[in-house]
Amino acid sequence: MGKQTRAPKLMGDFGEGLVIYALLMKGYEVACVDHVGADLIAEKHGRLFAVSVKTRLYKKGSKESLAFLVEYDHIKKLENFATRFKMDAIFAQLLCLTDERALHLIMMPVAKLKKKLTKVKYGYRYSFSHRHRENFLKLSFVDYSCWKDQRIGNKDFF
Repeated sequence: MGKQTRAPKLMGDFGEGLVIYALLMKGYEVACVDHVGADLIAEKHGRLFAVSVKTRLYKKGSKESLAFLVEYDHIKKLENFATRFKMDAIFAQLLCLTDERALHLIMMPVAKLKKKLTKVKYGYRYSFSHRHRENFLKLSFVDYSCWKDQRIGNKDFF
């Protein structure tokens, strides 16, 4: 049996926490939910938002692509939740890029994401590669936050 870890669950919780932090700094009230389709509910000026958060960790030296697919099935679940509770749907993605020593948070209204991102077989595609990043972040519907040059100590506790 291979090594078991709760790292994916913990990273997901961390991503949700960082999205909460960003929303609070923007003046939103935020509540956590445990429901199919949404992780958070945010409110500002009487408008309600259902927020789904995806977190990706790229370890040092990773060769993984920074091209992403926002799957139709994921969007459908988020929209179903939002519609049921009369909210606007927001998709949030936290990218933890170890080589850059940076956390990149992207938030997009689903209604605009569906109209503006490239539609492919299984969802909507976008790229956060260095070559495409600047143009992607210029899109009017993309909200971007970044925490850069993080420093993680290297001492163990034993």
